[in-house]
Amino acid sequence: MKRIPGHPAAYVGRGSAERLGDALAQLHVKRLLVVHGRTSYERSGAHRFITALSGRHEVEHFDGVQPNPGIEQIRAGITTMRRFGPEAVIGIGGGSSLDVAKAIAVLAEQRRSPEDCLRHPEVITEVRRCALVLMPTTAGSGSEMTQFATVYVEGRKRSLDVDQARADLALIDQDLTESLPLGDSVSTGLDALAQSIESYWSVAATPASQTLALDALGRLLPALALAADTGVFSDPRVRTELAHGASLAGAAINISRTTAAHALSYDLTLRLGLAHGTAVALHLPWLLERHARLTDPDCRHPQGSAAVRDAVADIENIAHTQAGRGVRQLTEQLLALAGRPTGIEQLALPADRWLAPMTAALASGRAANNPCVLTVADLLPLLTE
Repeated sequence: MKRIPGHPAAYVGRGSAERLGDALAQLHVKRLLVVHGRTSYERSGAHRFITALSGRHEVEHFDGVQPNPGIEQIRAGITTMRRFGPEAVIGIGGGSSLDVAKAIAVLAEQRRSPEDCLRHPEVITEVRRCALVLMPTTAGSGSEMTQFATVYVEGRKRSLDVDQARADLALIDQDLTESLPLGDSVSTGLDALAQSIESYWSVAATPASQTLALDALGRLLPALALAADTGVFSDPRVRTELAHGASLAGAAINISRTTAAHALSYDLTLRLGLAHGTAVALHLPWLLERHARLTDPDCRHPQGSAAVRDAVADIENIAHTQAGRGVRQLTEQLLALAGRPTGIEQLALPADRWLAPMTAALASGRAANNPCVLTVADLLPLLTE
């Protein structure tokens, strides 16, 4: 078991989940609200660790978290928080469950409505009073490492981004990912890969975030290549490296934030039902190619376009060295393995439906963090007439 840098108390490795009981004892908490989905909680085996606590703790469940949580789930969770009054919130599951746990732990204390808090983060003035513990059952969202959570309000993606949404303790145990279905393994693995790449070239990147991103790539790329070649994610080496690499990627984006691949992905998820990691991965190849030919007039990176081109070269060199192939080839192999579209052109996105939301995405904060200024001209090749 190892401590992940970039977080005050994040531990990765087989057996990490077994530390939960001792950790709660150190936090001196008895009333626990466990936030999770209906299937992953049982399938992953995480329920065993909560059952073991029942004799010493009062446990309430907020279950049934759905992918891409909407404001209705947050309102329901806040109602449960205020009724039960937990001393600790434990989020278990993929990114959606962890995001819901973070959101309700923070927003239940606020005087303003959750909608107001998500639209106007400056009104978040009250301090989270309960402890927050996160245990991922996927290797890819990075939510266990970050201070932000995604919530959809009236069909629009909103981000909670405050320091108190960061967990007091994160326990990353690869054994909890063993039962993850193939499609989910591919999607979450590609999400982690995209986070690493985007963090590395981000306008807001720092030496610390770039070190984390490179460390993540060094673990993710060979593991994803092995999975692509064997057609399975069950190899213990794959699970171990993906769990570790995904958490490093999460630590990296907590500093740098993500960029255009994420900004452009949310509407694909919301409107087409594509898994988040799949939607992000479909944008990676063309963005890498666009950034590889970036010139100063289209560059917003503080170090200039040459630094961005060098970053792309670094990424591709690591991919060829560690995975034996470029990012595009690896991404397409994994998407094909999961039975997903391997290129964004296969979605046949009609311009009259998609140009407006994609253009709006380019005006978002995540897109503003992208080193290359993207325009409608960059989007048109992705769309059909």
